This record gives sequence, structure tokens and C-alpha cells, in this order.
Amino acid sequence: MKIEMKPKVYLYKETVDGVTLYLGECSTLDGLSLFNEEAQIQLISFGATCYKKYVWATENELPKFDKVKNIVAFLKSEGDIGVVEFNAKLPGIGEFGSHDDGECHFHLESKKSAIEMLKKVLPEQYSDMLINQLVDNQGFYITCDDKGVVSKFGSFDDYLATNV
Repeated sequence: MKIEMKPKVYLYKETVDGVTLYLGECSTLDGLSLFNEEAQIQLISFGATCYKKYVWATENELPKFDKVKNIVAFLKSEGDIGVVEFNAKLPGIGEFGSHDDGECHFHLESKKSAIEMLKKVLPEQYSDMLINQLVDNQGFYITCDDKGVVSKFGSFDDYLATNV
């Protein structure tokens, strides 16, 4: 299933215990939408600036969630609550985090899961080429324009210097 989101920058890196993915310009809800809605989830840390009466709401002020679909429904029903920090574990899948509701970080237990996730978000016409670029350039930030031109950056600061 193709997801309607368009990350502006990607990073892929295999580690001894899985694969790290970074999707830039993706919201917390975008990131959560990449998981099966029935998947178990454990919220580890959370921070938001506009939830109810709290100046800074943490996971302690939220209801408890056991499935991805429950936390997605909560975030949709609450609207913009100023999510600054979101970190969760998904047993048997890996970990997911977002920062400033615009950067999604994944640490997945299997390469297969990471590739399947990338196929959901990469531009369809460049999907295979971009997966190849990401796997061959692990640890680099990769962008792809509308014409399929790929740019590679050694650090996030390098990416920001030419894309802001």
C-alpha cells in the first residue's frame, strides 16, 4: 500500500541489531501510519506544548495506548498539540521516534521491514533506484528531486546548508 507522504530527505543504515531509517519532513502521524495499525506499541517518552492545560505534557499526562491505531486516533482527535518528542517501542518490530513533529526516526529489527517501509514512501517511479542509492550510501542523507536527480549529503548540517 502506497502512503501519501513525501519525505524530502532519507537516510538508511544497517546496524548489528537492525536498520536505522530517517525520513525528513514527515510528521509523527505520517511515521505511525507506516506501521500495521494493530501492532502493539509502548510509548516510552512524549513531549507536547499544547495538550490541554499542560504547558509541557509528557507521557504521564496521556491515556495509555496498546496499539498503533489507538495512538493514531488520539493524535487525530486532539489536533495540533505541539508534539516535540515522541519515542515508542513496537515489540517484534523495533522503535519509532519523531522530533518537532517533522523528523521521523525508525530502528527496525529487520532489513525486510525497512525496505518494505521505504517502498511505501519513496516516489514510485524512482523507488528501486532510491533503495539502491540508500543501501549503497549508508549513513548519508539522500534527496531526490521530481526529475529523479539524487543528491547525497554527509551530514544533516550539509543537507540543511543547501536545502533551507
